[in-house]
Amino acid sequence: MRGGLIFLVFFVLFTAASYAVPVPLFPGNLVSLLGFVTVPDVYASFVSAVVNGVVYGFVVWLVFVLVSRRFEEPKVTEIRRKGRVQRNKKRG
Repeated sequence: MRGGLIFLVFFVLFTAASYAVPVPLFPGNLVSLLGFVTVPDVYASFVSAVVNGVVYGFVVWLVFVLVSRRFEEPKVTEIRRKGRVQRNKKRG
């Protein structure tokens, strides 16, 4: 759930920043340069901004997922004592 929120926030942030700043950013500038999609000049900056938002939002989401998995501890541990299983739940 947090990962989706992270992606959405950074997608909106990078899309708005790419649309507001008139500097061509990678990889959005490749859409019109390489001709992947033929878009009228009116919409070229918007398409470039959306591509930048998707790419950079995905990169930030991926970093978030990898870092959170790295620091995540197991929530349920099993300890076997005298033939029975006890479950210890960590409270966070």
